[in-house]
Amino acid sequence: MVFMFLPWRLIVAIVAAVLFVNINGTELYGWQAGLAHGLFFLPNLVRHLFDGDVLFKATNCTTGYHVAWWIVTVGSCIGWLVDATFSFMKASVFVGSDKE
Repeated sequence: MVFMFLPWRLIVAIVAAVLFVNINGTELYGWQAGLAHGLFFLPNLVRHLFDGDVLFKATNCTTGYHVAWWIVTVGSCIGWLVDATFSFMKASVFVGSDKE
């Protein structure tokens, strides 16, 4: 039952990352792209694990990109952890509720 709460969010995030946030290794990216790439860090990292050609951080970018990417990536990772924790807590309460 625990896995009923988590996978759909990751699947939606990966689909959104594929559709909207493909990182080109030769294009120069600014701080706005750093916001988007940081937001989709985890889905792009999962994609990178399966396909080494997929980038999760741009190689050709500005200092503003680095700053924005780090800020949003840390926030995004914390958000995913909090969401996973609360989903797990809801699932364990749900599973535990049938015990009498």
